[in-house]
Amino acid sequence: MTKNRPEIVLSIFFIVLILFVGGCGGNGSSTTPEPSTIPKQWTFMIYLDGDEQAMQQDFIAAFSEMVTAEVGSSDDVNVVIQFDRWPTVEAYGAWSITHRFLYTPGMEPTPENAISDWGDGLGGGREVDMSDADTLTSFIGWAANNYPADNYALLVGDHGYGWRGLMIDMTSDGNFMTVKELSNALNNAGVHVDLLALDACAMQMSEVLHELRNTSVDIVVGSEALGTTWPLANIIQSLTDNPGLFTEDFGQIINDLYYEYHLDDPDITLSTIKLEKIDGVTTAVQALASEMLAGSSFTTIQTKAAEVMEKIDEAVVYYRNGSNWDSAHGLTIYFPPLEVGYMPMEFFYSYNKEVIGFAEDALWREFLFVYYNMTSYPGVIPPEIYHVRNAMSEFDDTNIDLYDFCWRIVNYSG
Repeated sequence: MTKNRPEIVLSIFFIVLILFVGGCGGNGSSTTPEPSTIPKQWTFMIYLDGDEQAMQQDFIAAFSEMVTAEVGSSDDVNVVIQFDRWPTVEAYGAWSITHRFLYTPGMEPTPENAISDWGDGLGGGREVDMSDADTLTSFIGWAANNYPADNYALLVGDHGYGWRGLMIDMTSDGNFMTVKELSNALNNAGVHVDLLALDACAMQMSEVLHELRNTSVDIVVGSEALGTTWPLANIIQSLTDNPGLFTEDFGQIINDLYYEYHLDDPDITLSTIKLEKIDGVTTAVQALASEMLAGSSFTTIQTKAAEVMEKIDEAVVYYRNGSNWDSAHGLTIYFPPLEVGYMPMEFFYSYNKEVIGFAEDALWREFLFVYYNMTSYPGVIPPEIYHVRNAMSEFDDTNIDLYDFCWRIVNYSG
């Protein structure tokens, strides 16, 4: 047997080296990892329930801006979208089911550009109930598994009704997602959501955030008021331009972009809130309600109201409001106005712990019950509270800004 010559050994070494390098990701290799398998800095998950005429028009307009602006996924950011449509609009192929997209700059949301296989054994685009918590859980898990990142943002878009819930799917018998179901969807997904954006009306409520407090969400961005179109193109661009953004900074940027997009709208509000601080707000509200129910002195009640304000200041990172809501500070609470001989039926039948935990945990249902039944509980709630509440305006006819309510108590002068 002859010995290997040095040049032969060297040649074999370089051949093996080339094959090894190629197999580990060289250009043109069939074994090159897909970009989606490499964690990026952010994955922005956008869940749009356009299965209703008005919302579909809103989201189609947002897509039009996104296409024109040529925003989308980048080297550092994944943008993944689930969009359900209503069968009335011709744009982008007039499809009326649900599609998922890895959204790239300039992409039109057509069936041809959609994800062809969702990886669940059922194929790709199909009709789903967007109000079903399992549908949202599935989307979050799919996005995180296929497009991993160091940070995750989730935007949920549709009609919103505060503590009552959000997400109406008109091709699924008008089904509706409660806030408890939203909380369950987030928990069941098993994904840490750094930022949750609630692109839906009136969702930035004490009741809603209290229900979400035990989820894996860090920051919540939402509106106290009836909302309007979110500038999705600008929001995506802000993230792809600055993929190193901290979560709170991203929330503040969303606030600013929303405000700038609606400069002429005096009724807009948007705030960014740290969810870990909501327990403190709930505890302070519970203490305030307890003193009001106990018939305590107004001075004592003022002290407790000031403590609520302090806890709101700790929770609310940032807020921007239109001129009609310059007294708002980012967080509402359910408090329909009092009319003689009238108790809101919605409050009586629906505002309870089975629907929303805050009602009992903060003693707020008990306080409101006594407040509305002043003739049955004379002298319990101080008259100053009635004066303060009667001087306030409501969001969506039933909610008030919690900080403003407490500020008026603290500074009440008769």
